[in-house]
Amino acid sequence: MEQEKNSHLPQTSSDWYVQALEKLVCISQELSHARDINSVMNIVRLAARDLTGADGATLILRDGDECHYAYENAISPLWLGRRFAMNECISGWVMMNAKTAVIRDIYTDPRIPASAYKPTFVKSLAMVPIRTNNPVGAIGNYWARSYSPKQEEITILEGLANITAIAIENAKLHEQLAEKVKALESSNFELSCFAWIATHDMRGPLRAISQMSLWIEDQPGNVLQEESKNHLKYMRQRAARIEKLIDDFLAANQNVKTTVPQNRMIDGRTLLKDIHDLVEVPPEFSLVFNEGFYSTRVPHVPLQQILSNLIDNAIRHHDQRKGTIQVNAEETGSEYVFSISDDGPGISQTRLNIIAETLRRGDIPDKSVQSEGLGLALVGKILALYGGKISIESVLPRGTTCKFIWPKQTIPIDLVGSSAA
Repeated sequence: MEQEKNSHLPQTSSDWYVQALEKLVCISQELSHARDINSVMNIVRLAARDLTGADGATLILRDGDECHYAYENAISPLWLGRRFAMNECISGWVMMNAKTAVIRDIYTDPRIPASAYKPTFVKSLAMVPIRTNNPVGAIGNYWARSYSPKQEEITILEGLANITAIAIENAKLHEQLAEKVKALESSNFELSCFAWIATHDMRGPLRAISQMSLWIEDQPGNVLQEESKNHLKYMRQRAARIEKLIDDFLAANQNVKTTVPQNRMIDGRTLLKDIHDLVEVPPEFSLVFNEGFYSTRVPHVPLQQILSNLIDNAIRHHDQRKGTIQVNAEETGSEYVFSISDDGPGISQTRLNIIAETLRRGDIPDKSVQSEGLGLALVGKILALYGGKISIESVLPRGTTCKFIWPKQTIPIDLVGSSAA
């Protein structure tokens, strides 16, 4: 007679247990691919009934002081969508006590609200908590006959609950990650706006410089020496070079995928030449690069922007006619560590804090750094986009070192989540 009641079980309990474990492994693999709570629960509501051969299964989620019967799979309706106080239902008891409940006759157990069960088919049940430490929910199995599940069935159901707890945590992490990606997309949109405004404001003076040099050269009766003509020509070349750099930066910022030629990998020697073209280095200044710098292989546009800005700041804020700027690069596994050191005036801690905030936020929070603010804000934005880090150290009365880390494998943050498309 007992064998008929347990007709869902194979001839021996050990055979059933092996088959149930095999099913549990498959369910675990399926849950590992679930990326949201709904996907997790839809898998579990089907598995909970299938594993034990029950007539119904429910998934209950804890919502503050209430039990929310959020999912079910049964031969007829149970309590889908309803909420009960934690102290008024068996699922609440299971969660509050973090214990499994097995009830052969629901109408003889004081923990059962009989009025809620009378309209249903339920005669017996087993309820297990989802997570034994501070449960987040419960899984219920129900039978339309008087039935006591075997210990093997309870063990399997508890195993499913433990796997479900992990899957729920993973789903929450994925949802949090999706929110962070959305926030980063918003940040990158701000970066695009910042870049457009900044570059638009820079183009006007550059074109004015080029036009003014041509006007001087073309003035009737203006007899210029060859050296002066060369200076004017060099001025126009510099302006054109900076305009090209602006175009490259805007293209890289707009869509990295379509700017491989502009964002190509270059070696340190080529990068050094571009920096010299961009930065006005007085003859009295020494710009020294170590051997490690020459062996670097880095993306052209962003590193050119960062180093040019930092070197130019070091020169412009030097307080002596002569000075030395030391640029070093070291390779450390998965990243390069760059440092730009100068022998100019030191920086007070108060000012260092303001500069650090400029680099972190990518804007200019204080008028006292407006002279270098645009360059620093640009550096901060680029490093944030590519996952780099930067720090500035200074020792009064003289000497400042700016150090930044550049990952070798750089994937701009705005491509996270879309690279597989």
